[in-house]
Amino acid sequence: MTSQPMSPLPVGQVLEISFATFTPRIIVHSARELTVEIVAGDGAGFSDTVEYEAVAVRDGLVMLSWQEHIGSTIVHLLDLTSCQAYTAVTPAKGGFMRLTGRIEVTSGT
Repeated sequence: MTSQPMSPLPVGQVLEISFATFTPRIIVHSARELTVEIVAGDGAGFSDTVEYEAVAVRDGLVMLSWQEHIGSTIVHLLDLTSCQAYTAVTPAKGGFMRLTGRIEVTSGT
């Protein structure tokens, strides 16, 4: 029997990140799967369930990454101690975005 890989993000955890122009909600379903939903601002209504990787850099600091089905690639550096997200996005339509935002943990803690 193989065991599930461990994730530094607990199953059931829900994070909302307030960026200047939009707010994504990240819902952790398992050690490998999450759903991202844009709940406010640009792209509101978008939702995708994806395979992700989360790596604990140190206590309270997690690197979270995934690729959406539309082709966008997302990398978050989540500082859970200071509740800040530092994010890099390559949108499917092209370009490169660097974002910072405030993290709110809404459940799963």
